[in-house]
Order: sequence, then structure tokens, then C-alpha cells
Amino acid sequence: MKRFAPFLLFASAASAAVVWDGRFNNYTTAADFDKWSWSNQVGTYQTYIYGNQHGETASSWLTLGSQFMNPATTGEKQGVKVKINAQSTWNGGPMLRTELLPQTTNALSGHLFFHVSLQIPTVNPPDPAYEHQIVFWEGHYADIKYGQLSGQNGVADTLQVITGGKSIWSVQPVKGTWYNFILETGSPGGLWVSTGSSALQKVYTGSLNGNGGTDWHVGALRLPLNGNTQVINETDIFYSGIYVEDSGPTTTP
Repeated sequence: MKRFAPFLLFASAASAAVVWDGRFNNYTTAADFDKWSWSNQVGTYQTYIYGNQHGETASSWLTLGSQFMNPATTGEKQGVKVKINAQSTWNGGPMLRTELLPQTTNALSGHLFFHVSLQIPTVNPPDPAYEHQIVFWEGHYADIKYGQLSGQNGVADTLQVITGGKSIWSVQPVKGTWYNFILETGSPGGLWVSTGSSALQKVYTGSLNGNGGTDWHVGALRLPLNGNTQVINETDIFYSGIYVEDSGPTTTP
């Protein structure tokens, strides 16, 4: 039976339907992000969360290009560089934010597989002294985070996935390396991970404490250090291979 397993995996992946495709094939330039508004909900992404205190537009913080894509990702022509800096304050508050959310009429809830690849780059990487929420649902029932968690002490050069207040996977990330994730919502639920071009493997089986949904944030949210002077330099994170499928999952990046 073991020798038939690869075929079964392939068949499962081939039969999966993509219920929302966040790969950037339909975007020509970053200016396309500026076309979305609450009164004109066009495109693949909602683009309203970004530093907006100095007349910036979404494209001020988002850059498209093949150099921001995991080269192992299939079915995609480019990725996105998400930037935050000292002018990225969200509505005048202490958080720095640039985020993308799905624009879709599909509920994206239940037993689904949320795919995302990301890279902590060698140039302008996030400061590990700060907590960065870089993939999460608004309910924070499953978060991918980088850096020292808010309220803790020290510096944590750690990329981790947290659900139910518990870290279920963590690594000291290698800058310039692509990390691939599948967040499996619903039942049975779980986490799939790989690096580079390697096939994703399931590293955690169990509930992610939520059933998904469209309020899924991909980008950079940096929390302040309470009671400390904020040191703010430009921070970049690369994203690629973003989509949601209803079965499978597809285990190639």
C-alpha cells in the first residue's frame, strides 16, 4: 500500500478547488491596489489597512515583482513586498500596519486550507525586539508571528505559529529563505510547513480554534514596546503563493 501513497496524494491535490486565489497574476502594477475602496470593491484584495496619515495610498507600501516570489511556487508570476516604516501608523495609533485581506464573496469558512509563503529578507528584515503579526485572522485564533512576543523580555529572532495561546511550531528563520505554510481550518485542522521548494508536511494536527473566514490578514502589524522609545526603521516582508482550497491539500509550494 505504501507505494501507492504518492499517487493518492497527487489525486487529492488535483481534485482540490481553489475557492479564493490571492496570487498576484491579475495585478499589473502596484497601482492596481489603489483601485479598491469600500465603494468600489474590485480586485483580489481589500487594501485599506496601511499607514494613512500623510496622504499615502496602498501602493506606497506594496511592491510587486518576481524577485518577491518563491521561485518554487507554481501558477504565479510575481510576489509582493510589504513595507512598514515610521509613517505606517494606523489611524494615528502606536501600531505600524500594512496588510492585505481577501476580497471575495465566498465565506472562506469551514474545513479549508489557507496557503501562504513568506520570507524574512536579508535587507530591511523585521526588528526581532518587536512582535510582528504577519499572518492572522482578526479573531487571532491562529497567528504567524515574528519577533519577541509583546509583554515578554529579551529579543526573540523567532518565527512561530500560535493557536490557543500556544506555540505549535517555531524556528529561528534563515534570512532570505522561503517558509511555506498551510493553515488547515475546521476539522480535523492543523498546520503544514516546508521551506524553499520542499513539499509541505503536516507538523500539527488539531483545531486552530476557528473555522477560517475572510477576515484573514497577510502583511505586517508591528506592536509597540510599552514604556519604551520606539526604534523604527523600514521593515520589509515578502509574500507569495497565497490562496485557499477546499480539499487536498496541494503540498507543493
